[in-house]
Amino acid sequence: MDNLFGLEGKVAVVTGAGRGIGEGIATLLAEAGADVVCAARSTDQIERTAKAINGANSGGRAIFQQTDVSSDTDMEALAQRAIDEFGRLDIWVNNAGGSLVSAPLTQLPVEEWEKTLAVNLGSVFYSVRAAVKRMTSGGAIVNISSLAGQDPFPGSGHYSAAKAGVIMLTKTLALELGEQGIRVNAILPGFVPTDTVKQALSMKDEDFGPLLEQLNLPAGRLGTPQDIAACVLYLVSPASEWMTGQSIRLAGTV
Repeated sequence: MDNLFGLEGKVAVVTGAGRGIGEGIATLLAEAGADVVCAARSTDQIERTAKAINGANSGGRAIFQQTDVSSDTDMEALAQRAIDEFGRLDIWVNNAGGSLVSAPLTQLPVEEWEKTLAVNLGSVFYSVRAAVKRMTSGGAIVNISSLAGQDPFPGSGHYSAAKAGVIMLTKTLALELGEQGIRVNAILPGFVPTDTVKQALSMKDEDFGPLLEQLNLPAGRLGTPQDIAACVLYLVSPASEWMTGQSIRLAGTV
């Protein structure tokens, strides 16, 4: 089993690793044996994630790097940090993203449109350019998109457009990077009630019971960061060596 899902000797970069889904991904990859570079804008959050991973002492090591994912320069520095610290780069997870603004497209401020595309779509472009130059054959890239990339949500057109772009970047990159032995896949999470989601939707914990009834999910519950992390582990492990260019809907429903 370890031959299928073990990541010993691998080095991973995870953006948005300070909390929620990104924290869950970084933690699980480390438990599987990978050394992990935790990246986000908030240094205190990624420092906490790295300390927790190292304190568990159950797998790979972790370091942190303050990063603005919408900056090409910061992404280059992040990729190089992995090389400088661990000597290689095998896995890159583009998890950072989101938007706290909800508005019809015709009323959306231009600056919010530009910011949302930069953080959610431009970041994937910048990261791949930085990672591929340093990644060896057998590398794996996972882009966290969203159900919003396939299903329209009024008030979130800017976010949906960016996440739809991530899906197409994933397919194109899979074709372009296949000859280098690099696989690229995406995950489209459904509703995972992280702190960021709560803030964006102005929801409290007590709101999730009625929401679950409204969604009527066949799986019978909302998602967790661990659900997404487990799928990432599959996509970056030897178990998925024949999978690339796919966008997996992970939402507890069809």
